[in-house]
Amino acid sequence: MAGLDKILEDIRAEGAKAVESVKSGAQATYDAEMEKARKEANAQAQKILSKAQLQADDLIARADAAAALEEKRMLLSAKQGLISDVIAQAKDAFVNLPTEQYFELILKLIGQNALKREGEICFSRRDFERLPKDFAAKLVAALPEGAALNVSKEDAKIEGGFILKYDGLEQNLSVEEIFEEKRDQMTDAAGKVLFP
Repeated sequence: MAGLDKILEDIRAEGAKAVESVKSGAQATYDAEMEKARKEANAQAQKILSKAQLQADDLIARADAAAALEEKRMLLSAKQGLISDVIAQAKDAFVNLPTEQYFELILKLIGQNALKREGEICFSRRDFERLPKDFAAKLVAALPEGAALNVSKEDAKIEGGFILKYDGLEQNLSVEEIFEEKRDQMTDAAGKVLFP
């Protein structure tokens, strides 16, 4: 029986070696597959991180661009507000010039715009009430040859300036109309002064 025990012992030893060999091979395969899976997972994670970083960078760039655009819009709005204020102050300053200066400018405007025919000139109530005593004489002197204007007692619904009327034709030279007509030029000029 000793021979049988020896054979069984050899078979067990061979089986143990075979099991150890299979186990060792399985462990190596498992380790290799796990390493491969780790590398693939790391590569996927890196791709996801890269993509997320690109998206984050894009969002940041868009937010920066939007903020810069909003800043420019706000600056432009502030500049436009300042320019509008300056133009409104200029208009107010013109209307509130001392009477003599104001009517000198009015007479100059009348001389430049009166048609060579008979007509009527209308002022605001405020301007009509502060007409200088010698205005009629100065008006005749300011008019081009062939022009004649009568001062209307009817007050125009304007802030300042005047309206010329000729048989159904009106020439609006009110301060509001003049400033509106010249608004672009005044805006450019005020912008150059305020924001060189």
